[in-house]
Parts: sequence; structure tokens; C-alpha cells
Amino acid sequence: MQSIKGILQYVISQEGMNRKLDECEALLVWDDVAPTLAIRTQPISISRGRMSINVTDSVMLHQLTFFKKEYIDKINLMLGKRIVRDIIFRVGKVEGRGQATESRDEYIKRLHSVELSQDEIAKIDEIIGQVKDEEIRDSLKELFISQAQLSKIRSDES
Repeated sequence: MQSIKGILQYVISQEGMNRKLDECEALLVWDDVAPTLAIRTQPISISRGRMSINVTDSVMLHQLTFFKKEYIDKINLMLGKRIVRDIIFRVGKVEGRGQATESRDEYIKRLHSVELSQDEIAKIDEIIGQVKDEEIRDSLKELFISQAQLSKIRSDES
């Protein structure tokens, strides 16, 4: 008998989503990598190992460029594998970083208020349709829906 964690890891690897989950985790650790810069930076996206981070101004962008390699190494060290190959800093919108940010509960409420289209739900159902265990299938559906909602929130913010 396998643990649910083991089964989920197997299903995720079979669907080829390990890399994407690792990339999402890389975005989440940015504030731990550069805590003193959190107010003036905001990770925006990551794709194929290239992380994009908005910064408040060109002076900050110039400074961060000098330490890019150290940030890449630190992120990869924190994740225990080589996920980030490059960081692209760009001057852009950095929202809600210096002010009081919304609470975790408020954020979750906002996340769950995002509605997905029927096509998006159908695509998720298609992906998880091959999973035989109902409990795992339901957990995966919940995970994929949350990820889709998060993607929508992030695209609205950038």
C-alpha cells in the first residue's frame, strides 16, 4: 500500500508537472532569498528556468544585476535542485509589497472567488480523468483549480 503523497508524486510525474511545480516553488522562495529587497521587488513568472522579477526602478534593477548569479545559486540551493537558470529583472509594477499585505485568509478568499470557464474545468477534468482513485482524483482537481485561479490572479496583477 502506497501513501497518498507517493501516489500524488507518481501522478504528477506521469503528467509531466514536476518541473512546473518546482518553478512555482522558486517564485515562492524569492522573498526568503532576498528579504531586504521584498518591498522593492516582485517575482512575476518563471518558464523554462528563466525567472522574471519586477523591480521598482532602474537603480534597483542595476544593483540586482550584479548579484544575479548569487540569487540563482541561493534559490537552487533552497530548492535542492537546479530550477532557475537565469533571472530577468525589469522595471515594472510592484504592488502591495511595502504596505500591509492582505492576510492569508483574505488571499485564499480572493483566490477562491476567481471563476474558471467551462473550458478550463473541462481541461482539468480531462487531465485527471485517467486517475482511477476517486480521492486522489478529487485532490488533484482541487489542486489544478487552485493553480488555474492563482494564474488568473497573477495575470491580472501584471
